[in-house]
Amino acid sequence: MTDETTATPAEEHLLLSADTNGDGKPDVWMSDTTGDGKADLYQFDTTGDGTVDVTIVEEADHGETQRAVVEGDGGHPLPS
Repeated sequence: MTDETTATPAEEHLLLSADTNGDGKPDVWMSDTTGDGKADLYQFDTTGDGTVDVTIVEEADHGETQRAVVEGDGGHPLPS
């Protein structure tokens, strides 16, 4: 691993990584942490510095799927 890449906690189940800002480095990661073939962990480098700024997980709760921001601000600016 180099300073230019960020490992995801579920790297062995990585479904997709994408370079959305065109700088040649991935900044969006979608992973399947449960092994069911569906993405349930989403990570974003919103600042372009090579580190994950926002982590969102999907949790099944009594048959419903909910997304929860577990790290970062969900991509929204914090009030000052």
